[in-house]
Amino acid sequence: MESPDARAGLLWLTLLLSGYSGAQAELHVSVPPRVEVMREEQIALDCTPREHPERYVLEWFLVDASGARHHLASVEPQGSGFRGTVHNSRGRTPPYEVDARGRLVIAKAQVGDERDYVCRVEAEPAGTSEATSSVHVFVTPEATEVSPNKGTLSVMDPLAQEIATCSSHNANPVPRITWYRNGQRLEVPMELNQKAYMSSRTVREASGLYSLTSTLYMRLHKDDRDATFHCAAHYSLPSGQHGRLDSQTFRLTLHWGTQEEQLNVNLKGNLTLERVHRNQSGVYGCRVEDYDADEEVQLVKKLKLRVAWNVISFHPVDLDPLELSTPGKLTIFLNSSGTEVNCSARGLPAPTVRWTKDSVTLADGPMLSLNSVTFDSAGTYTCEAATPTVPLLSRTQSFQLIVQGAPELKPNEIKPKSGNSWTEGEEAMLTCSARGFPEPKLTWSQRGDTGSLMVKVTSALSREGVSCQASNEHGKKEHVFHFGAVAPQTAQAGVAVMAVAVSVGLLLLVVAAFYCMRRKGRPGCCRRAEKGTPPAREPELSHSGSERPEHTGLLMGGPSGGGRGGSGGFGDDVEPEDLPEADLELWASSEDRP
Repeated sequence: MESPDARAGLLWLTLLLSGYSGAQAELHVSVPPRVEVMREEQIALDCTPREHPERYVLEWFLVDASGARHHLASVEPQGSGFRGTVHNSRGRTPPYEVDARGRLVIAKAQVGDERDYVCRVEAEPAGTSEATSSVHVFVTPEATEVSPNKGTLSVMDPLAQEIATCSSHNANPVPRITWYRNGQRLEVPMELNQKAYMSSRTVREASGLYSLTSTLYMRLHKDDRDATFHCAAHYSLPSGQHGRLDSQTFRLTLHWGTQEEQLNVNLKGNLTLERVHRNQSGVYGCRVEDYDADEEVQLVKKLKLRVAWNVISFHPVDLDPLELSTPGKLTIFLNSSGTEVNCSARGLPAPTVRWTKDSVTLADGPMLSLNSVTFDSAGTYTCEAATPTVPLLSRTQSFQLIVQGAPELKPNEIKPKSGNSWTEGEEAMLTCSARGFPEPKLTWSQRGDTGSLMVKVTSALSREGVSCQASNEHGKKEHVFHFGAVAPQTAQAGVAVMAVAVSVGLLLLVVAAFYCMRRKGRPGCCRRAEKGTPPAREPELSHSGSERPEHTGLLMGGPSGGGRGGSGGFGDDVEPEDLPEADLELWASSEDRP
């Protein structure tokens, strides 16, 4: 039987082990569970421990089709950044990389990169945790092709006949094909029946992309002779978006044999056609039922009617409404090519068709091709059909093109206000403009969330730089502003102080000269001290303070100090005989003053 101390020790050991196990369970790893990109775009897989331990090791693994894991890279935090090592790129070109933020970078994504990527984090004493990120690469298919039945089809056949085959090549994932009659979608089942059905076949190419073909079967009727048919390939895009590529329209050659439609006539045998339209074109026959007539008597007369002109105005019949192969809005991705939009127009005589955007003609004819799409390609496209003989008779149909993609960033160029270098404390206005769809968000490394940012240039700011970043769900772009060498502000301040000192000194000299000129002619004024003359004594003021200012000898010569070189003198000693006559009189008058 165990002692109480032994049982207590086992209990503490159990609690300790359970606490350690709990510590392991506390580590959690955060990764994007699903990453969707277009082919040739860059993928950056981020893996972050939620608890932010000080020391940990992060490893990336690739899971292949068999479920086996392959070690790709390792990441360790180092200072404020990360140190990454790629162990095996498995022959991929370009190889895997680890960026400065510790993310696994897959450049120029291809269909072969559609895999699960496992991030495993080891941190002591928290333990180990891992999470999986699934990568999906989307590829827009090539232009949709349709091959109609070139033979003559009979409306008398009671079974569904082959109408056309539609093909969509090299897409990922597998596209979907739908059929249209006069612009309206046909709800055609896959099951074989006598009215209408379709059959499909999917092929995976050696490149890993998918190709799809669909064949339409229908039982035809007489009104199908003027109908237009086409098909469309629907494909998937990132973020739940979808695209559509329509084929060219086509018509069928029909034969309806001797089938006739009996028309109602009045008692006089006249047939009246009201509100004539083009569908009433055809062969009309009149038959007389006379069983007693001789065989050579003609009892049947036929007339071919072509409805092309209004007998009242002699204008062409109105154009049919235009049919676009795309809905009111078409969304495609930046830099994509091969998207075609068809505009179906019918009329007598045959109308001319052209495509315009912002009043600029893009193409003549019913087909519009969109290649090398940029953000400038977005906007409203208009199909216009017109009858050559009547310019005023036309119809238009429009659709809006939306271009999705990662932002484009346009920074301004910054230059110093003066000279070739910035000065410490000088202000600079930084401007970034971005465009993209969805509308990108603009952020700065400094505080600010608008397109412009005012900063004060410092040496530290020059070393670090100022960055602006535009981002949306498709990616992000960043630009860093640099200021180069920054001159200290004290150098220019010293120059300014010296300039001020020189200016003040010149001003004092001018004032002194002006004062001397004003005092010219008085004894002791502007007098230069003689050589060997001892310094003048400070004048003594009377205790009563009633002495006149000139008796002090500071500003002018007088009885007490005019004969000596006083401290207030600026010039040489002046004797009466040396003065001009006018100045002599002035001097004499000054001597007579008390």
